[in-house]
Amino acid sequence: MGARAASGPDGPPAARPRLSGARDALVTLALAAVAAVAIGSVRAPAADLERRVKETSDVYVLPPPDDVVTLSLGYRAALADLLWSHVLVSQGLHTFERRRFENLTLLLDSINALDPTFRDPYLFADALITFQASTTPREEILKAREIMERGVKHRPLDGELWLALGQFVAFIAPAGYLTDPDEKAQWRLDGARMLQRAAELGGNDANISWQALGGAGILGRAGEREAQIRFLQRTLAVTDDEELQQQIRAQLDHLLGERAAEAYRRRLDGFAEIWRRDLPFVSKSMMLVLGPPRDTAYCAGGAHADEPRCAPTWRAWAERLESPGESAK
Repeated sequence: MGARAASGPDGPPAARPRLSGARDALVTLALAAVAAVAIGSVRAPAADLERRVKETSDVYVLPPPDDVVTLSLGYRAALADLLWSHVLVSQGLHTFERRRFENLTLLLDSINALDPTFRDPYLFADALITFQASTTPREEILKAREIMERGVKHRPLDGELWLALGQFVAFIAPAGYLTDPDEKAQWRLDGARMLQRAAELGGNDANISWQALGGAGILGRAGEREAQIRFLQRTLAVTDDEELQQQIRAQLDHLLGERAAEAYRRRLDGFAEIWRRDLPFVSKSMMLVLGPPRDTAYCAGGAHADEPRCAPTWRAWAERLESPGESAK
């Protein structure tokens, strides 16, 4: 028979691991209890301090826009996207906390410098700057216009950007933020001209043309009758929306008088006939760019140089069309 294992001073070997595990469990429970007491003792004062202490200002940590471009290390669009995401999130947090987003225009300047053709910051600049918890100061209204004008400079063919800029300058800023009557009047005129450009670029988007049409009324009320007529004529020349065409024609009939309106309608109808006959598959804007069609054999030699069908440009075609005895053919 084998010999039995001797018992040590602390008892049998099998009992020692059980005693050690129980001791560890008691120590863990004691530490957890102490931690709970400590957390409970500081939680209430910390929560009260958090309720009483509010963030009242922002710290801007970025360098000037040109230096931000350098620090981007070539990843300009990626950094612009990151800053734009930060702007949108921070705007929501500032609105929730009912305090101004003081660094907004600085961030927008940096985003514009990083990616000058990034469209969204220009499109939403006026809404972000004016949608604040407190009154928007005049200098930020001027800054909003500066940023939006920067947008149409870098994206000159974007009709929606011109529309947003024109609406802000013609309607939003004078109605809600500017106080000087002379300044309001000048901004409305500037905005009307911006809306005219939007209408010219929005030929394929009737919504832009419809929304921009209010600029013509501003010019009319300001006594700029010739500018109002040009506004309507240019919009009519590029839009394909029949309802809008009818409304603009009615306004032109009133402004031009019966004789002049009839001459203008004759030019429009003559252009439409040539367009349908020559290149019906292209857009109106493309047709205007291409110019009037010419019969090279018929126009050779100069014998028919004064006829509309031999005109080198649409302007010359319109002038010759008004000559007595001429036709649109």
